[in-house]
Parts: sequence; structure tokens; C-alpha cells
Amino acid sequence: MLERYDNYQLVSKIASGGMADIFLAKHVNSPANSMPIAIKKIKKQHSSDPVFIEMFLAEAKNICNLNHENIVKIYDFGKFDEQYFIAMEFVFGQDLGSILKKLAEKGEKMPLSLTLEVMLGVLAGLDHAHNACGIDGEPLNIIHMDMNPNNILISYDGKIKIVDFGISQTHSGSKGAKQSAGIRGTYAYLSPEQCREEQVDRRSDIFSVGIILYEMLTGKPLFKQLESDAAIINAIVNSEITPIEWLLPDIDPRLSAIVSKALAQDPDLRYSTAAEMRDDIMQIYNSLEFDPSKEMLYSYVKKLFPAHFIKITKLIEQAQTEYLMDELFNDIGEFEELDQKQKKKSQEEVEHKENNEKKRKNTFLILLGSGIFVGLLAILALVKFSFIDPDVKTVTVAIFSDPAGAEIYLDGEFTGKVTSTELLLEIGKEYIIEFKKGDLNGGVKFTPTLENRYVNMVLQKRDE
Repeated sequence: MLERYDNYQLVSKIASGGMADIFLAKHVNSPANSMPIAIKKIKKQHSSDPVFIEMFLAEAKNICNLNHENIVKIYDFGKFDEQYFIAMEFVFGQDLGSILKKLAEKGEKMPLSLTLEVMLGVLAGLDHAHNACGIDGEPLNIIHMDMNPNNILISYDGKIKIVDFGISQTHSGSKGAKQSAGIRGTYAYLSPEQCREEQVDRRSDIFSVGIILYEMLTGKPLFKQLESDAAIINAIVNSEITPIEWLLPDIDPRLSAIVSKALAQDPDLRYSTAAEMRDDIMQIYNSLEFDPSKEMLYSYVKKLFPAHFIKITKLIEQAQTEYLMDELFNDIGEFEELDQKQKKKSQEEVEHKENNEKKRKNTFLILLGSGIFVGLLAILALVKFSFIDPDVKTVTVAIFSDPAGAEIYLDGEFTGKVTSTELLLEIGKEYIIEFKKGDLNGGVKFTPTLENRYVNMVLQKRDE
């Protein structure tokens, strides 16, 4: 049974920070096969802290005014069981910070085309937030104030979303806002104005995005490697940034100019809007040589985090099953209540019901026997494709297909599994992996190694 929380059923806790916990959840009236939403709950020990409550509710109120494909949607917010919460869109993927960290561990950088694609999405979302209006039609002048890689989400289907407007500021009727309660935000991505606690405007977010772009292109931190927050603030305010072309001599001069302009110390020398910066990046993106074999953003992220993709996919499927069971038990409860009323009306109906019950039991036993037989066949198939000589070196391979839910055949025999899943395969052995789903199929020759542990097959219609 799923845990009930206000009008939602909690599936599983997926993240926990110092101030709030994030849960996968479903609305009680949502279809069983719908994608879960995310519930962000302030921890009880902070629910009486007015500063955190102000930040939390500011996030909810600000996002309520925003409706853009590159900004995480909010569906509801309020208070339940002495805890404030926000119900928001669940982005099934990874934050950019985790992606960059994984790439750094592998000694790699994100391909240029994907880097620019991420920037285009981020700047589109920011421009919408910067130009959002309230219900009275007046500009809200929302400033995010904490643009950093952890607040940029990339889903496993390639969507790019900005999240966490918790410390954002609005100032209707003005182009800027004065900070309160000292410096807020992630220190390594602050603008010089934030560090000096001066009035800030949308150009502050531009500086932060400039830092992110610099780090994505170089694969190196700009400020966060410094030893203390004080050192970071001093560097942002007083130090000259190493020109990116010194680190990347082959960089497109147009791109280095974009980075330089975004990172100008003087806000008047920066881009005045996110749209202007996006337009310049779009020109470079459109001029890139077309490569039909280039990796798409969604497959790139899946390839970096196959275990997480499989884990959450299974969690969602399990939740959908539990949700269906909850609905089934509710229906059974209603039927039993109706039966009780009918029993009082007619003993004949009772006897009729008992006879039907016997028939159902007999049918259940037949189905149970069939299910056990089918289950044994499935177990035999799983055993066949899971047992490998212990002396043989093996590796776990993540298997995906687009669309998912395809049956997997290994060297012509059904494995008993469907995508997305994992197979334990012998290192260095060549396999023929085939996929079948309805009138779609696909196949590939695959030799697993310690580095080659990922298969993603795009299914196509069978030849007539």
C-alpha cells in the first residue's frame, strides 16, 4: 500500500537535502500509468523557521507565474501534517552538476553540440522567467539568483529544465532588486553584484550562466576549486578570468566572444537579456556541420547513468502496480458492501453468490496452475540466461530500446526479459541481440567489454 500524504500517495523518497526531502508521488485521482510527480517537503525541524518558509513559499509563488517547457512546472503547494510542501513536475533524469562530475571522473567533456543545446534550453527558460508578468499584467522581473549546474535538470528523454527558484527575487515596477539577509546562492556561481550585496537584475543570472558555459567547454571549474567561500568571492570580484581561448586555442572565436561578454565584470558590458545571448549561441549551433551519427542528448545522458535509469524505471513500474492494487482493493470493498445489502434482501441471492464464488475459486485454481506453469518457464529462461560459468569473466550490460518494453532475444532465444533491463554477459564474446515489440524490431551484434556495457536499439517496422 502506498503512503497517503494529503491528496497524494508517496511512492519513494528519491533525494534528501539539509532543508527538504523529495519524494516520488502520484495524485490520488491520477491514472495508474501516469508519470509520478515530485513532492518537495520542508523537514519538520525547519517548518517553524520563518526564513526557510519564506524561501520555500517564494519558490512556489514565483514558479506559479511561469509556464515554459524549460522550467519545472508546479502543480500545487500548501501545508499538511505540520510540513510545507510543493507538488511539482518530476524530471526523470540527472542534474547538470552530476553529469559534469561524471564526465570529469571519466576525463571527458560534453560534445559541443550538446553543450550548446543545453545552453539554448537554459537561456530560453531564463528569458521567460525574466519577462514573466503577474495576474495584473505587470512585469515581475524574476531573477533566479542561484543559477548553477545542480539547478539545471536534463531528463532521459532530452528535456532541459530549470529548477529551484527558492531564493529568486521579484520586484514589480523596477528592473532590479536589492538583496536581503546577506549573500544567498551557490558561491562559485555568484555574480560580482551578488558578492558585493548590491542591487541585482537579470544580468546577474547571465553572469552565472557564463560560468556554467565556461566550465562545460573547458571541463574545469572556474571558481569552485578555491579553498574557501571568502576566496571565491574575492576572485569573482577582483580577479581577471583567464580568457577561454588560452585554455582552448581551437575554440570558435564567436563562442569565446560569447563567454567573454557573459562574464564581463561590469553588468553594462554583459548581455542585457538571456534572449540576446541565446541568439548568438543559436547562430553557432546552426552553423555546426551536420553529423547524422552524432549522439542525441537523451541517449547521451542514459549512457552515463544506465543503472539509475533502470532503477527509477523499475520503481515507477512497481508504483504503478501498487496503485492498481490499491484501486482493486477499493473496488472489492465496494462490491462487498453491496453484497451485504443484497444478502438482507434475498437468501436466494446469497446462495447464488456462493455458487458463483465456488466457480470463481475453481477458475482461480485453474489460472493459478497455469500461472505457476508459465512462471516456471520464465524462471527456466532467466536461469538459462543468468547462469554463466564462474570461471568466465562477465559484465553487466544495460539494455534499452526506443520505444521501451521490447522482448529481448539473445542468439535467437528469448531471454524472458523486456527493455529496459540488464543482462549478465561474457566479456569478449560476440552476441546477436534482437528486439521485438509488436510490428517493430531491431538487432545488433554486440561484444561486451569493461568499457562497452550499453546497448540502445531504435526499433523500426518490420519489412513487409
